[in-house]
Amino acid sequence: MKALIGKTSDVVTSIAKAFLGSCIALIVLITLAAVWWRYVINSPIAWVEQVSNILFIWITFVGAAVLYRQKLHIGVDMFIEMLKGRTKEVMSWAIELANLTFITVLFIYSLKLSIDVLPNTYGALDITPAFFYFSAPVSCAMMMLYFVEKIVDPSKRKPEGWAGDF
Repeated sequence: MKALIGKTSDVVTSIAKAFLGSCIALIVLITLAAVWWRYVINSPIAWVEQVSNILFIWITFVGAAVLYRQKLHIGVDMFIEMLKGRTKEVMSWAIELANLTFITVLFIYSLKLSIDVLPNTYGALDITPAFFYFSAPVSCAMMMLYFVEKIVDPSKRKPEGWAGDF
């Protein structure tokens, strides 16, 4: 069980990191193309802002999930670090359970919102705003998987790497 969850989490994280890198590259390319079309060809592209926003939102949510797995989110752990032994462990798990509660509520309501807005259209591309909203339930599902990984594998409860590592 531990190996299966660990392997699944590793694969999901690898895919997420490749996706994040691709989204960043796409934003750069789209922005360069928009500048070229606007100032050189004199024919601005209407959909650039919307696509860039969609990609940025996905980067934000999927990146948050990857950082959650690596325990690299900004946090005030000064008080937790003052605690010793069992009290420190209990408080750490209390914080993790509070995180899980928030993630679960966000998953349920963001999934409902994403499904509810599917018939709507948005902007110049005439696409559904669900493209924005589905980033939240996907990210929450990833974080739930990573929470289960922390339960079955104690080594995943420690920060790994630095925020700049990729």
